[in-house]
Amino acid sequence: MKKLLAIPLILMLSTVCSGMGRRGSIPDGQVTYSVILSGQHSRAVDFQVKLVTSQSEWEQVWDIARGSEEPLPKIPTVNFKRENVIAAFMGQRNSSGYKIEITSIEKKSSMLKVFVKKYETPGMLPVVTHPFTLVRMTRGNFKIEVIEETVQ
Repeated sequence: MKKLLAIPLILMLSTVCSGMGRRGSIPDGQVTYSVILSGQHSRAVDFQVKLVTSQSEWEQVWDIARGSEEPLPKIPTVNFKRENVIAAFMGQRNSSGYKIEITSIEKKSSMLKVFVKKYETPGMLPVVTHPFTLVRMTRGNFKIEVIEETVQ
């Protein structure tokens, strides 16, 4: 009787395990991510959202994000064997009050939908800003589609 119960249990476990995909893959749906850094003073002149998949790309993006600071702050460690970075740059604005954030990321097959919210609310200070945000997520070979929302 014990052997008969063990067979269905083994079959059930093998089915569950086979549905997990390969190691490090992300299931379709909402993607978990964490903010590395957001700020107001990057060197990005135009709006762009970029998927960063290597250390050399990360160094270039970090230089754009923090390049106006002297000395350049130490670059955060990213393990590109397990993680990717998504960088969102709003571009140049002529006052305070602007902000950009990644509000969610959804995966379907090899496509990532990156939902970006741009706060276009000019502030009182007449200072040039270049808002940005950098997030980390699980590594994958993705194409990205950016879904923009503007808040006035």
